[in-house]
Amino acid sequence: MKLNKIFGNNLKYFRFKKKYTQEHLAELTGMSVTYISQLEAGMHSPSFEKIECLAEILQVKAFEFYIERDFIVLPARVDMKL
Repeated sequence: MKLNKIFGNNLKYFRFKKKYTQEHLAELTGMSVTYISQLEAGMHSPSFEKIECLAEILQVKAFEFYIERDFIVLPARVDMKL
């Protein structure tokens, strides 16, 4: 799997764990919702500064974004009740 896709899957996973919407994460980081969405889709490689910012906000270590995991993040809304 490409690094961009691994990063995107982990970003989405960590965002879901915090119960953040893309909109809320964008607001906290100063990044656009479109950019967050594109990162999660594996369409962009973030700068080191952006990785550090996301890691701090999501309370993870920066290297954790690049660990290939054996899970699939399902496309579900964070604010939906199951």
